[in-house]
Amino acid sequence: MKKKILFLIVPLIFSLLAFSDASAAEKGKQVKEKQVRKVIHYTPPLEYSRLENPLTKADPKTLPDNDPNILAGKRLYEKTCANCHGIRGDGKGPEADGFVTPIRPVDMTDSEAIAVLDQSYVLWRIDEGGLGEPFYSAMPAWKDDFTETEKWQIILYTYKNAGVSPKAK
Repeated sequence: MKKKILFLIVPLIFSLLAFSDASAAEKGKQVKEKQVRKVIHYTPPLEYSRLENPLTKADPKTLPDNDPNILAGKRLYEKTCANCHGIRGDGKGPEADGFVTPIRPVDMTDSEAIAVLDQSYVLWRIDEGGLGEPFYSAMPAWKDDFTETEKWQIILYTYKNAGVSPKAK
């Protein structure tokens, strides 16, 4: 009788140990994947950190699709940003595959991307691009290519399009 019990228990113990190892390996893989996609956000210059979007105090995510600023931002975004960041803002535009990590276009739908930023930070990022310090990405500087109003419109649309809300100040 003791041999029968051992015959049943030993395989059960080995199965549980194997399952435990596989579970731990999967958790380790998830942690590594999360670390790879981590987005680093630097501290913007003081002149940017004090800015607020003058077009609206509303959460861009809640603005109606036919809001004039959303429509204007959409036109500008699709013309200049979508080739890299994608129509949906997921970082999968037609030109995105030409970049390698870590300079791939940001997936703005990622909960660690623009959802943790206020709109003034995004303005700084648009103005400065990423070719130099501190970003070192392929994003060009757009400071002189858009009016201030156009940049704020793009920002409103970017949040709306990504389906995320900006961080409150």
